[in-house]
Amino acid sequence: MLNNGGVTLGVGDDAALFGETLVAKDIMVEGVHFTKGAPFLHIMRKIVTANVSDIAAMGGTAEYGLLGIAIPEGYDVNAEDIVKPFEMYGVKLIGGDTTSSQDSLFVSVTIIGRKNQHVLQRSGANAGDVIYLSRPVGRVRELLEQELAGGDTYNHYLIKAETELGDLLGRTGLATSCIDVSDGVGRDASHIADKSGVCMVIEESRFPVEHLHVKGDAVMFALGSGEEFALLFTVAEKDISELEMLAPSAVRVGYVETGSGVYLEREQGRVDISEKGYEHTY
Repeated sequence: MLNNGGVTLGVGDDAALFGETLVAKDIMVEGVHFTKGAPFLHIMRKIVTANVSDIAAMGGTAEYGLLGIAIPEGYDVNAEDIVKPFEMYGVKLIGGDTTSSQDSLFVSVTIIGRKNQHVLQRSGANAGDVIYLSRPVGRVRELLEQELAGGDTYNHYLIKAETELGDLLGRTGLATSCIDVSDGVGRDASHIADKSGVCMVIEESRFPVEHLHVKGDAVMFALGSGEEFALLFTVAEKDISELEMLAPSAVRVGYVETGSGVYLEREQGRVDISEKGYEHTY
C-alpha cells in the first residue's frame, strides 16, 4: 500500500484511492486499441467501459468523467456519441480537452468515483479461497479476430462493465481480491497471485467455453482473450454460499493455494498460464 501525499492506494491496483475517492485513467490509440474503421461511438463505449470497469474492480461507483481527445482531419466526431457512453453508466462528463492530430485518433478518459464500504484490491487472496469469474470470457477475442479478418463486426467494443457486481462486492466485502480482465485471465490472475503471494489454479473442468465457436483448444483461446472487462475475484470458502446466492451468474473457475504463479489444471497435468494473455495491437 502506498501512502504518499494523502494517496492511500496508487500504482499497482485498478484505480488510485485517496480519501473516499477512486480515480482511473485509460488511453486508447488507433491501431493499438481499435481499428481505423471502428465506429466512433463504439470506440467511446470501449474506453469509458474500460475506466468504469477499473472502478468496479475496486468495489466502487463511477460518478464523473474527464475526456481528452485528439482528432485527425476529416474524422467524423458526433458530440452525442461522446456523451452517450458516460450517460449509460450514470457518469457525468464534467470537462476535458480536444485538439487535432496528424493522422490517428487518440482518446483519453479519466473516471472519478467513490469507494464503497470495502475497497477491493489485487492483494488479499488466501490459500483455500475460491476463484470466480463474473461471466464467461472468450467472445471478445472471437469477434476481434473476425474484425481483423475483414469482417464488419464491432460488437466486442460494446461489452459492458460489471458495475452491479462491483457495487455488490464493495458493499458486502465478500471478495478477498479482485481485478478486471483486460489483459487475459492468465495474465490478470498473475497480478493477484503476485500481490497476494499465492498460487492461482484455474480448473479446466469448470472453465466455461460452450458459448464459443472456435477450432482447437477453446479453453486456451478464452484464457488469452483480453478487454473482456469481466471481474476475476476470490472468495473465502465460508462465504461461497452467500456469494452464489447474491451473484448467481458468477462462475466458479478455480481455487487458491500456497505457492506462486497461475496454472491451468487439466487431466494430463498442470500448465503454466501466468503469461497467457492478450497483446494490445490492431
